[in-house]
Amino acid sequence: MVLSLAKRVVAESCPERLDPLLAGLYQTVFPAAAGSGGSTAAGVLERVDGVPESLPTGAFAHATLLPDREHLFRELPAEGTVAVFGVSEDLAASIRTAADPAALTLVDDWTSDEARRAVRERAGGPADAVRVNDADSLAVFDAFDDGALDWVYINSTHEYEDTLAELRASADKVADDGYIAGDDYNVFHGVIPAVHQFCAETEWRLAYLTMETHGRRSYALEKVVA
Repeated sequence: MVLSLAKRVVAESCPERLDPLLAGLYQTVFPAAAGSGGSTAAGVLERVDGVPESLPTGAFAHATLLPDREHLFRELPAEGTVAVFGVSEDLAASIRTAADPAALTLVDDWTSDEARRAVRERAGGPADAVRVNDADSLAVFDAFDDGALDWVYINSTHEYEDTLAELRASADKVADDGYIAGDDYNVFHGVIPAVHQFCAETEWRLAYLTMETHGRRSYALEKVVA
């Protein structure tokens, strides 16, 4: 968990236009954990037989490209019930500004009470409308009734196994007309294979994909409802 936090701190502190240049150094400083077979998309494909090499056409045929994450938040349901896993101060502020959730749950492995308070302050909103949790993401999902969430945003470890588990847990907790969204849809993490595996085994498909130059793109999935 400490290593995952360090990864996120490095990624989020890099100037956006320098991020592609730093990708190689990032992989050198944070190699895949021993025995994991690699945390990159290529590493996951090499070790997990069930991960599709790409999405079928129907899973992305209706997807909309957006300039950046802030535009994505404006497309997601406003004034809804939202849960965010892995929360920086800037992320919390962006969600408040763009979507103004009526109920917001923020989940992270906080390094200190000061860090927790700083995120809470940037999240804004009424005191009784924002929850800040240190719990495991799957335990937090268990606390919600089925269909209770309008959307979630997954920005936690970015590892394949963790992300796939969070996507699966989201499926029951997000309303049929809601969205499952997340960060770092790129080849340097396990997010792409986790998203593709999830879409292959469910009725969820890609609805939005952001196109930031720095490569830390966000995605949003929607459920195909008959």
